[in-house]
Amino acid sequence: MAAEDSRLPLASVALVGEHGCMSQDPLPSRPRLASHVLARRHVIDGEERVLLHDQSRDEVLLLGSREWALLEVADGTRDVEGIVVAARRQGAHARVAAVRQMLANLAAQGLVEAGEAAEPPDAAPAEPRAEPLPGSVPGREGASAALPGPPPHEATDAQPVPRPLVPLPGEVLRCDGAGTCCRLYGTVMMLPSEARRVQSVLPRWRVGSVPAERWFSPVRGSEPAPALAAIARDGACGFLQDDGLCAVHRAGGAAAKPWGCRAFPRVFVDDGVAVHVSAKPECACVLEPRGGEPEPFVEPEWTDASALPSLVVVRSLPDGIEVLPGRWAPRAEVRAWIAAVAARPVPRDAAATSWALADAATHAAGLPGLEGAWEAAPPEPAAVGPWLEALHRRATVRAREHAAWRSERDLVRRVTAGLATLTKLLCDRAALAEALAVPPEHPQQEARYWRMGVHGYRWVGRGSLVSTLRDEAVRLWVARSLSLVLPDAHEDPDLRAPLALVEAMLRAYGIGAYVDDMQV
Repeated sequence: MAAEDSRLPLASVALVGEHGCMSQDPLPSRPRLASHVLARRHVIDGEERVLLHDQSRDEVLLLGSREWALLEVADGTRDVEGIVVAARRQGAHARVAAVRQMLANLAAQGLVEAGEAAEPPDAAPAEPRAEPLPGSVPGREGASAALPGPPPHEATDAQPVPRPLVPLPGEVLRCDGAGTCCRLYGTVMMLPSEARRVQSVLPRWRVGSVPAERWFSPVRGSEPAPALAAIARDGACGFLQDDGLCAVHRAGGAAAKPWGCRAFPRVFVDDGVAVHVSAKPECACVLEPRGGEPEPFVEPEWTDASALPSLVVVRSLPDGIEVLPGRWAPRAEVRAWIAAVAARPVPRDAAATSWALADAATHAAGLPGLEGAWEAAPPEPAAVGPWLEALHRRATVRAREHAAWRSERDLVRRVTAGLATLTKLLCDRAALAEALAVPPEHPQQEARYWRMGVHGYRWVGRGSLVSTLRDEAVRLWVARSLSLVLPDAHEDPDLRAPLALVEAMLRAYGIGAYVDDMQV
């Protein structure tokens, strides 16, 4: 069920899929939006709205601009009367009693908390050293969690030598200007200085009717933050033009864009010997480049890892890699194993090979052998079925949420609905058997996907090696059939690389956490 209309009394705001209630709980004297709440401003079918994503419960609250104007000034430094006065200066008028009740309702749901000693609301936040690439605030797949019980550290030199940079061999990046990647992410983050630059190069730009002073909000909570989230329009970046090109790039050149957009889709992984530079396969132009000027993975001035720009995020492989729960492999062995995989030709059926490697790992004393996996046949549907069922549950929840507030023109809504529909069909064993036997529709795209993943250690760090290999196979099988449930998939340039859409949806919207539901 959709959120209640924002034009109703302030106290009536309710979570998407759940009705709120009038709270009698005491309200903190100086309330602020909780730090686990992500506020995102959208223009949806021409109307300005704000979404609050409660990460602790994975629920969404849809607000109007007036409600958000009140929450935006609830930064932990003002009482309710001060919030009303500050919001009134911005043109948002409300009665103290109504605001108090709204904040109490939100506090009862854990979305508002007591403020602490804070800098004045106009204080300039410090800028961080590193910033994530475009996409949702990192969740399971973007985080590097410490794992219990890894093997001891590898020996290191007393005087560390800067790591060499190793770009993906034989590949360049080409942006075709279709703007597909700019339509796929819930958050595009910028530093405050980058946001000011965007505002300066687009003095007459409007996102719907929203002026420049309302384009950005804190990445988390309502306090001044070191990173900002940009406004979106019908699910796309608010600065994406109708022709698929970036308005910021067109007006100010590539240097005017935020670092995350300029660096995308590169990924940097330190394996203890070198920093591998690969790509996230989350845009059609990454898996199937068409036109566009070639861009190197590594700029000429990046002579080694020490020369990388300060904003580059380098993921480090842990000293021990979990193969199965309770079974670990030292990083050096994993590095050698990945090198052996990279030395082989790309398998004819990458999905079957990934599943076969996972099967081999469950029986091996260490890392799985490679012989036999390259010629493996697809597994039985009974083995894959539970994985599709878990994926279907996650995709269905997200599709229902997106249908409650996203525009029908929203690419994310279309793709999540397609994922939910397809995975439901594949829960039927006969349909799944047929899907497992379907040869790759885009073999060259799958080959690039494989090479990027191997070079960028995509199998390492998202969970155990076995669960990640099975997840990789499921993604490939789903992508091969996704066009069947997406209308006009072969004519729509945004849909020409279904595997890129699967990758983006599973990472950026938490659907990939279906792996956590499986017992491996």
